[in-house]
Formats: sequence, C-alpha cells, structure tokens
Amino acid sequence: MELNADLVSNMLFAFGTVAVAFGLIFAVALHIINIKKVHNLMGILQNKTVIKSHLYKEMTVSQGTNFTALSFASWIMLFVAIAYLYLLVPTVFPFSYMDLSEIASNTFGFAIFGVLVGLLAWVIIFFMDKLPDDRREFRLTELYSFYSISKSTKRLIGLTLIPLWISVFFSAYQGTIYPNQSMSAQLISLALIIVSAGILVMPIYKEALEARA
Repeated sequence: MELNADLVSNMLFAFGTVAVAFGLIFAVALHIINIKKVHNLMGILQNKTVIKSHLYKEMTVSQGTNFTALSFASWIMLFVAIAYLYLLVPTVFPFSYMDLSEIASNTFGFAIFGVLVGLLAWVIIFFMDKLPDDRREFRLTELYSFYSISKSTKRLIGLTLIPLWISVFFSAYQGTIYPNQSMSAQLISLALIIVSAGILVMPIYKEALEARA
C-alpha cells in the first residue's frame, strides 16, 4: 500500500513538472502567435506592410509602474521557487545546492542560494530587455503591455508572490530534513508553482482563446 502511495506521489510530481514546463513553453509560443496575428491583422486593415515599431506603438498599453514592478518581482520569485524545488536537494537531479559545500555549510546558505538565483533571473531579464526594438515581444518586463488586463487579473498576478513564497518555504523544509524526504512538501510546493505560473501567463492564454472565439 505504501509502495502504491509512493508511486502515485512520484507520478503526480512528474505530471506536475511536465505541466509547468509545457505550460510555460506553450505560453511563449502563444505569445509569439498572438503578436503575429495582430501584426497581420493591422497590415490587412491598413492595406500595407506595417513595420514592427509602428505595431508596438499602436499595440502596447501602459499597465502602471506599480503593477510592472509587482509582476517583475513575481516572475523572479517563480524562478526562485522552481530552483528551490528542483535544485535545493538532489531528489530530482543528481546535482544540487548541497554540492556547493561553502554555501551549504553557511548558516544563511538557503538565503544566499535564493538571492543568487534571484540575481541570475534578474540578469537574464535585464539582457532580454536589451533586445532590439523589433524583438520587444521577448522583453519580459514588457510582456503585459501587449495585453488588456483587468484590475482583478492584475491583483491576482501581484498576489502570486504569496504562494510562491510559501512554495519556497516548503522546499526549504525539504532541505532541512534532507536526506529524508517529504513527498507531501514537494507536491504542495509544486502545486503552488503550477497555480502561480498559470496566473502569470493567464493574459496570454486568455487573448489566444478570445482570438479563436
């Protein structure tokens, strides 16, 4: 019976991992498709080739500095939560934070690990923001400027910081009991990541569904 429970837990974790990866990758593909559809539609309506700089000028919507800052923080926290879940202890991959002996033995090792991952995510996003103007759709800080987002959705996106922090807490707990393992903690952490990632990419999926309607 215990073996069956472990097998089910492992299958749920694997399924959830695939769901997160597929959901984010598919969201990137849909985002590119959404922009392309608008670009093509604008060309048809104006009966001429529309350059991308003009497209972005007409299409982008200012979402406000507070929301932009919150969404930026949420994306960084998503990367941190994923790193804590999969890289804190070697339960998924053969390498982990535990291999960094100098940091792992430090009293503030978990915090240092989180800060390093957050900084790495920030650097990646920073360099993405340096992409040419005709590739603005790949700038993560401008992602939501391509979509019309309601106040309730903005609130949900900002609130993802809470479940992501909780996810990090459960993953950190997993780190404190290692080499013991709590599948419940892993599944809760993963579930919170799935919900948060779903909310963060919700505007992309919503736009794609409305375009098909």
